[in-house]
Amino acid sequence: MLLSHPGKLLLDHLKNVFLIGDCILMQKKTEFESFSEHDIRQLNKLNLLTHDLGKATSYFQDYIRNLDDNTQKNDERKRHGLLSGVLSFKIVNAVMKNEILAFLSYMVVSKHHGELDDFTNFISVISGDEKNKTLLKLQFESIDKGKLQEVITRLGIDFDILSYTVDEFENDIDYITSRKVRKKVKELMGLEIFLLIDYLFSLLIFSDKLEAIYNSENMNIEEFIEKNTNRPRISSDCVDKFKKSLEIKNIRMAEWRNRAYQDVLGSVENLSLEEKILSINLPTGSGKTLTALKAALRLKERLIEEKGYNPRIIYVLPFTSIIEQNFDVFQKVLGTTESNVLLKHHYLSQRVYQWEKEGEIESLSDTVSEHLVESWDSEIVVSTFVQLLHSIFTNRNRKLKKFHNIVNSIIILDEVQSIPHRYWNLVRETFSAMAKYLNCHFIFMTATMPLIFSEENKEIYELVKDKRKYFEEFSRITIDAKRLTDKTTLDEYKTLLLDDILRYKKDDFLIVMNTIRTSIEIYSFIKEELKDEAEIYYLSTNIIPKERLDRIKKIKESKNRKIIVSTQMIEAGVDIDIDRVYRDFGPMDSINQTAGRCNREWGDKKGLVTLVNLVNENHHSRPYATYIYDNVLIEETKKALSGLEMIEEKEIFHLAEKYYVGLKSHGSDESQKLLDCIKELRYREAFECGKDDKNSGVFELIRQDFNTVDVFIEIDDDATEVWQEYQSIKKIKDRFERKRKFNQFKKDLYMYVLSLPEFAVRKQVDIDEKDITFINREMVFNTYDKDTGFMRDLEKDYFF
Repeated sequence: MLLSHPGKLLLDHLKNVFLIGDCILMQKKTEFESFSEHDIRQLNKLNLLTHDLGKATSYFQDYIRNLDDNTQKNDERKRHGLLSGVLSFKIVNAVMKNEILAFLSYMVVSKHHGELDDFTNFISVISGDEKNKTLLKLQFESIDKGKLQEVITRLGIDFDILSYTVDEFENDIDYITSRKVRKKVKELMGLEIFLLIDYLFSLLIFSDKLEAIYNSENMNIEEFIEKNTNRPRISSDCVDKFKKSLEIKNIRMAEWRNRAYQDVLGSVENLSLEEKILSINLPTGSGKTLTALKAALRLKERLIEEKGYNPRIIYVLPFTSIIEQNFDVFQKVLGTTESNVLLKHHYLSQRVYQWEKEGEIESLSDTVSEHLVESWDSEIVVSTFVQLLHSIFTNRNRKLKKFHNIVNSIIILDEVQSIPHRYWNLVRETFSAMAKYLNCHFIFMTATMPLIFSEENKEIYELVKDKRKYFEEFSRITIDAKRLTDKTTLDEYKTLLLDDILRYKKDDFLIVMNTIRTSIEIYSFIKEELKDEAEIYYLSTNIIPKERLDRIKKIKESKNRKIIVSTQMIEAGVDIDIDRVYRDFGPMDSINQTAGRCNREWGDKKGLVTLVNLVNENHHSRPYATYIYDNVLIEETKKALSGLEMIEEKEIFHLAEKYYVGLKSHGSDESQKLLDCIKELRYREAFECGKDDKNSGVFELIRQDFNTVDVFIEIDDDATEVWQEYQSIKKIKDRFERKRKFNQFKKDLYMYVLSLPEFAVRKQVDIDEKDITFINREMVFNTYDKDTGFMRDLEKDYFF
């Protein structure tokens, strides 16, 4: 009998993988134009049933039965991916009589243990490489065809491997790469085929991995299939019940939020389900999170009732720092800790998956948990823009294993203005294709809606009726922009701040700087001059996360007067309410985000946001804003604010529109390069090229112009314990156990880790090239300030 894994029959593995993958696909509803649902189901079935037929070689069978024999570990003859791909092509073409679908099967199956490759490489790997051709022939000749025929027959596949000769096999290798097949595939290239490949690949790799994990843990896949078939139902009423339990602090604000909430819900009730690109455009502090959750849950109910499929909800945010607070709110709304109902996923989140079994909450094993968490196997997933977009724009196996759960989903993008302008066209075209072919619904949510989609051209449907009136009704703040026409030095800014802080003695102040250097300089000045006037706080990514969280908690809880000096990190969902905000100039959306921390709860006293154009007098009076922001963003913001001195909150909506219209006019070469690569199935070129390759269109949501180094700061006894635990984990010999322990522990570790520019760290300490750089207790005194964090050579590191 042929084996797929130690002690596991190949027949049983293939059957189980099919049961998992087919169960998932049968709950989906896609609308591909070039292929029928029947054809896609049949193709998926054959992919799942044939993906490991290459394991039938004598080389693989010898290897799997003698795992202790190290001589076979690196024997390339035991490899099965490429051979399985060729056999899948043959069988799909024989059964379905369709070379295009057969080629897609070859692509998906041959790479199911690796990364998706460029279309041309799928050709050249067997047409231009005689070594691979010879190896494939050798492998094919070693197959026990009698045993393999038994497997194929028992799988219900109508294909005779017994009469399949070596000559025919070699001819098929040539046929796969023939001009006829290449021409047919090329004629269909585009976003539709790109999305179909990713979908089929995801179904295969998720199902294959899950079956192998369940087998190694002696678990029954029937349990997963039952859970996946009878998914939990969530009533949208849970949001209304939660809202009723909330304490009302400001009646005016609560009434305003409720009106917006009801407005959005009315739109969802009357929405045509063919409208799949949606938006919620409301001012900051308007309760968009609960409104969006309610809207998505109600839309989910309607799709179940009217369209017959059950979408998952994916809620993504730009920063990991906000995920925890939103996840906690959702957990309270839903009243459950079951991971198949609600899941959070980011690079620091624990890979723990639990569900209800016989009335008790059961935690699954670490391996199963990791697979299900990273595959987003839940009704509601809270994650980051990075996780979402890098699972769409990728060729990576590990990223794509969640793609099938993105299919049919309702995707909420909170603070969607965080998507860089260079990717607007890419996102617009790809999301439109996902809505069309994969039945995805998107909800864009922000106070400043970027022109990724045009409402005027009916590319996006606004769920807030007459949204302009919501912006015009607000009068919480005034923006003082009259200083933007002048260049202000740091010394002049210090004088301004000192005068205002002393003049408005009862007001809290938030001062937002563009660079680490200027933030430290302003904080040090204020602390020295005004230490008796208020509680003074410093916030930036220059201090360890543990300390940042502690300070934010103190700021929120303190009833005393506060002066906060921060970098732009304050924009990352730090929910505070301040009387006066001072901000160094930046892009329009950043200004608006910072302004959202001022008089957030609409108190009786109007807030003031003061903008200044700070320049570095030691660097030819260069504005600090230009060190960190794209010049296009800065110039378009200047144009939008040109000629204005005092700006009322109700004017912000119009100014944001003006800013985004200007931004859209610039277009984006990067988007076009990536779209060209994606449509032509140039996976590696789109997602893997070197950063120094000017012709590359590599997708990178967060781009850095300098190398960074992770640095652990042994700041106290707790940090010492954490570092010692990390050293112990690294000594664990079993790599799976080591990985398991680290996943449980890494959140604690990274509470003391800073990601810093490599050149700044090299000036202070020796860098560990293979691991996290360690700064011990003795070194901390000279490298880390308890108030402002990592000590830099501020004369040179002014722009980081």
